[in-house]
Amino acid sequence: MNVAYVEMIGGASGNMLLGALLDAGGDCEALEAVLRTIPVAGWSIEQRRVVKRGIAATFFDFKIPGEDHAREDHHDHVHAHAPERTLADVLATIEHSGLTQRQKARASAIYTRLGEAEARVHGASPAEIHFHEVGQVDAILDVAGVCILLDQLGVDEVTCSAFPIGGGAIVMQHGLYPNPPPATAELLRGASTYAAPVEGEMVTTTGAAILTTLVSAPGFRPSMRALHIGYGAGSSDFPVPNVVRISIGPSLEAAAAGDEIVVLEANIDDMSPQHFELAIERVLAAGAHDVWLAPVTMKKSRPAILFGAIAPPELETAVARAMLLETSTLGVRVRRERRHVLERRIESLATEFGPVRVKIADAAGSTRRTLEYDDVVRIARERQLPIAEVAARLEEVLPPP
Repeated sequence: MNVAYVEMIGGASGNMLLGALLDAGGDCEALEAVLRTIPVAGWSIEQRRVVKRGIAATFFDFKIPGEDHAREDHHDHVHAHAPERTLADVLATIEHSGLTQRQKARASAIYTRLGEAEARVHGASPAEIHFHEVGQVDAILDVAGVCILLDQLGVDEVTCSAFPIGGGAIVMQHGLYPNPPPATAELLRGASTYAAPVEGEMVTTTGAAILTTLVSAPGFRPSMRALHIGYGAGSSDFPVPNVVRISIGPSLEAAAAGDEIVVLEANIDDMSPQHFELAIERVLAAGAHDVWLAPVTMKKSRPAILFGAIAPPELETAVARAMLLETSTLGVRVRRERRHVLERRIESLATEFGPVRVKIADAAGSTRRTLEYDDVVRIARERQLPIAEVAARLEEVLPPP
């Protein structure tokens, strides 16, 4: 199981997390291609290398005309004329995008948690909340982008350090607020925090929402083998480097104890075989690790198909829902199991067709390299070539084990 450890050296915001994930090996072109499917327009990307108190890092941000990026200390903005969005508006925007089901589930969970925090602060229900800074296009793209890059880098679990809290006050749309502002403080309820020697906002509301949603126990460093390390820069200049560091690699604890999964199954005897292809595609898009079909015999000797899937425990509901919607079954049974997997990572290989992802697994001192099937299929479709020919040409440039 691959884990990402987020160290908030100089704080964390949505764009800082994106910069660190890209610095750790994320593909910016692939990220932008998915983000362009989100039904919001008029944005462009700014990306550059910067140095923060001696640490080289990637600065990444979205530029949106009409959204006033008046930065007081960090990354949350004072938006002068941008429209406000409700939680339902944001969730609908995410749902109508080209993100995978797993990416949509993560992004929606982040915004739902954010809506609940805002509701508690304002004494209202989440449905009544109108987002200001965190409902704008750049915040939506920040949240979606982090979810996309986590999948792109093969991250199964996210962990993080304790949250640093700076001093001073924060300027927001409604006026001058304590640091951290109320919604951020609500999001950090129960999380490990510490007072940092900094005057200014270190953890933004967007950054807090992302990390407190994806991380189950902030403040603990996992046992892991860091294979990729990236630094994302903020826009401030603090006495400490205004960067966040992300380390990605296999979890040593998970490798020793095994990985918990859910197995979902349904027996189906009344569905056209032609319909299974799309059902498999959509169950995988919902976050399943694998899907399979097997012939079985049911009562009264009726031939049937066993539709099975394995998925991470946190995506059990999403995968079960996809199975119920995309097949004729009336129910899905679920059980929890453990599995042991090889340590693996994803690297990008430069080829005549452009960058291609390669899955690398280490087994008892030997190394296995496998082309990412989705990339091979994409190239075959784009170039109008047989998939076997594309695979053969790519295999020729794979580095030896």
